[in-house]
Amino acid sequence: MKNFFKKIKITSLIFNIICLIFGICLIFFPETTKYAIILLFGLGLSFCGIIEIINYFLYGYESLGFWIGCIDILFGIIVASSANILTNIDVFAFVVGTLFVFASLNKMQKSLNYRRLNAKNWWIDTIFALVILILGIMIVANPFESEYIFNIFLGLAIIFNSLMEIIANIIVTTRLKKIKHNLKDLVKKEIIIDLDEDDYTIEK
Repeated sequence: MKNFFKKIKITSLIFNIICLIFGICLIFFPETTKYAIILLFGLGLSFCGIIEIINYFLYGYESLGFWIGCIDILFGIIVASSANILTNIDVFAFVVGTLFVFASLNKMQKSLNYRRLNAKNWWIDTIFALVILILGIMIVANPFESEYIFNIFLGLAIIFNSLMEIIANIIVTTRLKKIKHNLKDLVKKEIIIDLDEDDYTIEK
C-alpha cells in the first residue's frame, strides 16, 4: 500500500512537470506544442489500451479489460491521426477548457471532503478549484481577439495549474511524513509506558 501511494505521488509529480513544460512551450512555440500535445495524448491513450489488453490476458481481473483496451487504442489512433484538426484554436481551447472545468469540480469535491474531515485550510483547495473553474470557462469562451494573446493566456493557465498541483503534492507529502513521524513517537511512548507498568508489576 505504501509503495502504491508513493507511485501515485511520483506519477502525479512527473505529469505536472510535463504539463508545466508544455505550458511554457505553448507561449513560445504554440503551434508545435499543440500538435505535440495532441499527438502524445493519442499515442499515450493507445499505449494504455495495449497495457489494458496485456493485463487482461495475464491476470484477467478486469472482465471488460480487453474491450476497454481496444476502445482506448482506437480512440488514441483517431486522436493522433486527427492532430491537424484538433490543433485548431477553437477545438483545442474547448478540449483544454473542458479538462480545466472537470479538474476544478474534482478538486472542489476533494476540498468538501477535507471539510467534512475537519481538515485545516480546506478552503484553500476550494479557492484553487474556483480559480481553475474560472480559467476553464474563459478558455472555452476564448474572449481574446488575438490568437497570439490567447496562446499566452492558455500557456500561463497551464503553468499556474501545474505549479499549484506540484506545490499541493509537496505539501501533502510533507504532512504525511509529519503524521507518520508523530505516530512513531506515539507508539514509542506507548511501548515505554507498557514496559514501565510491567516492571512495576514485577517488582510488586
